[in-house]
Amino acid sequence: MDRAELSAKLDRLVTLRGDPAKGLPVTAWAENLDGVPQDDLLRAAIEAVRSLVIQDWADKRKTDKRPQAALESAEAYLAKDPEALAMAKKAAKDCTAAKNETFGTDHRVAEAARAVAWAAGDKDATHIFEAFALVEHELLSRIALLSEYHRGPEMRRSVVDAIRRVLVPPEATAAPTPAAKSDGPPVPYNADGHFELGQRLTHKKFGEVVVTSVGETWIEVDLPDATKKRLAHKP
Repeated sequence: MDRAELSAKLDRLVTLRGDPAKGLPVTAWAENLDGVPQDDLLRAAIEAVRSLVIQDWADKRKTDKRPQAALESAEAYLAKDPEALAMAKKAAKDCTAAKNETFGTDHRVAEAARAVAWAAGDKDATHIFEAFALVEHELLSRIALLSEYHRGPEMRRSVVDAIRRVLVPPEATAAPTPAAKSDGPPVPYNADGHFELGQRLTHKKFGEVVVTSVGETWIEVDLPDATKKRLAHKP
């Protein structure tokens, strides 16, 4: 699916009519994002949950990081961490407990994070589409508390914008590799680390690689065989 086709699908999602209180059903997200690589969809779900609903949870429950751990387990899966699936399974169970404990208030935040964790290694993208629907539902419930119903379309747009940032990022322009980074010694890659354009890394599986593109939660690297790989990193 090329950029133009995907952009058109995302634009259509913004215009679809959904339930005023719940937003679009899971099936609508699935129908409009069918054909997008599952790992890319998972990255988009992580971005949507983290950027749109996690902060409110973190502000209210500073010591309860179960939803954050669920997102981190999915990022570890995308980074090919061999222990990621076990981490994701545990994180999903923890989010089920968090959902039950907060039912009626913020349970959809934990539920959306749980869907992301479940999606790691899953055979299809159903849980990812559930995460998108839950994020929209949560955002709509927040404006309902303030009787700001006129902002409903804005909530959908914010979800789609988060997805767009991952699936259709601005096209990178060619830039020279920063000498200070490329000429320095390589540093070990870790999904919890932060890396910059041109930095040389050593990866346990891929060997020495060079960062050629940087996103908010990902980096793209050149491998020794001249192919590219996308890896997770911290903002």
